[in-house]
Amino acid sequence: MLKIDLENHFYDQSVINALAERTEPPYCTSDHSSIQWTNLIDMPQEKLLPLLLDVGEMRKKKMEKNGISTAVISCSPGPEQLDLPQSIDVCRKTNTALYELTKRYPGLYLGSAILPVNDPQEACKELEKCAKEYGFVAWHTHSNYGKHSPDEELYRPIFKKAAELGIYVYIHPQLPDDDKIGMYGFTLAGPGLGFTIDTITTLTKMVVSGLFDDIPDLKVVLGHLGEAIPFLLDRMDNRLTFIPNSKIKSKQTLRYYFEHNILVTTSGNMSPEAFQCTKSVLGADHICFGSDYPYEDIDLMTKFLDEVPMSQEERETIFFKNAINKLHIIRP
Repeated sequence: MLKIDLENHFYDQSVINALAERTEPPYCTSDHSSIQWTNLIDMPQEKLLPLLLDVGEMRKKKMEKNGISTAVISCSPGPEQLDLPQSIDVCRKTNTALYELTKRYPGLYLGSAILPVNDPQEACKELEKCAKEYGFVAWHTHSNYGKHSPDEELYRPIFKKAAELGIYVYIHPQLPDDDKIGMYGFTLAGPGLGFTIDTITTLTKMVVSGLFDDIPDLKVVLGHLGEAIPFLLDRMDNRLTFIPNSKIKSKQTLRYYFEHNILVTTSGNMSPEAFQCTKSVLGADHICFGSDYPYEDIDLMTKFLDEVPMSQEERETIFFKNAINKLHIIRP
């Protein structure tokens, strides 16, 4: 059975070099042992960085061991928050390095672009190059860009370009810009809770801003089984409409956009209860496989999906059919 992994991360050395040149967040320590993402939050890198930088034979062997046919590779967290000239330069270098990787391992690795979002014109130009010249299948972006987030009007041309090019947008969590949670460090401010809060907030703002009404062909993918939104979906729809609110621009319910525009992946969530909730609310035809490697154990993630109760048809739908039929991923 094919297995197409939609969330598999790497770093090009140019990202680390750029972060090491900085003295204000985000920056990397001189020994590359930690990345300081905000004034309060640092992310240890001793174990992660070697895995992020290795996109060669070791990663290939891990994929083969778990029967993974293809992985969409993305840079995450990305260089979107760097100063603009540096962001443009590092995004170009990262995308070029990823393109070379996809040529070296055709069919095994597919590319997801990282973009200098704070220059939308340059971002659109780079995205078009990545899609048309490099054959990338997605734009990988994040739930915030420091003080800004993807729902803002400034970034809408990039989403329009993605839809025009026929590629999907992967919204990956970023640390929230919030000292109230940052004071407890990375594990709580990041994957323990903060990632989910920030991504739920951003995705909901994208919906109520009217983004999907403006761009009805746009496809967006969320990780971590939908960042808890499936559990909250009916409650959110009920409360968003229980009194008139002229600031909400969306024309349909949140559920409608999940049915027509938004898919989720399994990445980083190995809870049987969360999986069954997501499958019950959204259906297997809206769930794709994502490993979140190397931030998650790829062996455990694949084992979980091989063993969690579901039909063979549902397993095939999640492992590869949705990626092919709904996101139009074609392996070379």
